[in-house]
Amino acid sequence: MPPVNGTFCVTVMKDRCINARMPGKCATCVEVCPYNVYAIDRAGQVHTQNYNACVGCRICSEFCPEDAIRINPAESEFLVRSPWTFPQVEEIHHKALTGEYMLRGFGTMGGYVPSFDNITIVPSQISSPAPRDKYREECNMEVVIGEDTCEHPIRLHYPFVFAAMSFGALSKEARMALAIGAAQTGILSCTGEGGLVQDETWLIKGFENRERTLKRWEPGGYLVVQWSTGRWGVSADYVRAGDAVEVKIGQGAKPGMGGHLLGAKVTAEVAAVRGIPIGSDALSPCRYYDVTEPADMKRMVAFIRDVTDYQVPILFKLGPSRPYEDIKACVEAGADMISIDGLVGGTGASPAVVTQGVGIPTVALIPPAVQALKDMGVHHKVKLFVLGGMRSGLDAYKAMAMGADGVGFGAAAEIAMGCRACMACHAGRCPYGITSQDPELRARLNPVEAGQQLANFVKATAEELKILTMLSGHDDIRDLSEEDLRAMEPNIAAITGLKLVGYERRLPLWENGAGNGSNGG
Repeated sequence: MPPVNGTFCVTVMKDRCINARMPGKCATCVEVCPYNVYAIDRAGQVHTQNYNACVGCRICSEFCPEDAIRINPAESEFLVRSPWTFPQVEEIHHKALTGEYMLRGFGTMGGYVPSFDNITIVPSQISSPAPRDKYREECNMEVVIGEDTCEHPIRLHYPFVFAAMSFGALSKEARMALAIGAAQTGILSCTGEGGLVQDETWLIKGFENRERTLKRWEPGGYLVVQWSTGRWGVSADYVRAGDAVEVKIGQGAKPGMGGHLLGAKVTAEVAAVRGIPIGSDALSPCRYYDVTEPADMKRMVAFIRDVTDYQVPILFKLGPSRPYEDIKACVEAGADMISIDGLVGGTGASPAVVTQGVGIPTVALIPPAVQALKDMGVHHKVKLFVLGGMRSGLDAYKAMAMGADGVGFGAAAEIAMGCRACMACHAGRCPYGITSQDPELRARLNPVEAGQQLANFVKATAEELKILTMLSGHDDIRDLSEEDLRAMEPNIAAITGLKLVGYERRLPLWENGAGNGSNGG
């Protein structure tokens, strides 16, 4: 008997096992296991004789003719086997067998990523402005975008947006639900780079019919159309259909790369909207080939403003790269609002190696981004929205106290519609109909019901933000500041420049100005 070195549980499903039904008929697991985990008795019945001897090689499961064996870790593999966990081993097997890298949806998962969780809020008491009464007093949460640059600025009822998620990556029903959710909460929803679902144009204004004669949802929201490197479905009519135009530079899940929409999700309807052949992969370029220097970006923004007749704001979407310099470049190009997406930001499809290993954590992007806006004298004039793993009013408060004007929800919006974060968005088989183009699966998502769930999520999150804003002595989200926060551990204090709890000062590297991000982001 080998020494006991296993940390795995062995489960044999008797209803599938040949030996359980016909003793002596099959003993494959006994034959292939070199560790004597299994044994066969005189009656020909197989049983597990030594669970502790299982080392997790899964040879029994691979050879079982009925796939009746499951081997599961008894303890977290990240504690006892990292870095060679089962998922990592299987990824290498996949590459070895196919010659292909792994694709998946969503954003960075697992491991240590610096986040808002290690930041706490400082409530008001005797020595600070008195707390406000959430139940009896009002709290201003409006955000205005483009008030000095266009004829029709956006006035968000709450400091939230639904992040860009394209038609194709999402089903038509999911896009419609986002529009309905935005209509009920007075926020904006961005089309992403997949072109325009016509239904969105009236749903987001609260109408349930194309003629706009039946108003169902108040107060109405805002539709942002995205201008991206692939320019899928882009035309003058498309650009003019939005309440704003977002210029996509990058995104959190795959910075430095363009969008990925696999051919399996390019149905006739998606192909017609995007202007590509049915079943073809839609792979956006990683950059604008007609933009080679900052002056080109300025000309592109000027062109969009001309096409829209200076009626609507121009927004920018950044991935997590060098926030100080990137923010300055967007301001110089003429941005009215900049969304910056951290490495936890999600996607419909991305190489796993990029999603897991590229980019800057969301919480680390904010200080240099805010500093860039301050250095250019436009902080809170050019609006800064933070995306990438935002989950709640607590996250929103912390981002805004660090200097952002609002936050965006992408993955959280999908989850509000019913998503379970299984990371298989790219496959097009979403069982909830959110990221699928299969008619049978899409039929499971009711846009009106999902839109109501999105509205409920936004309103509940806004109430959380209101509670936290008022208990810290403010009645306006614009009054939040770093003084309302404390870092709970030194790493977060070093990354963010927040005062360290108990120390009640910024760390020395921030006090002398070296940590503000202006030296390279």
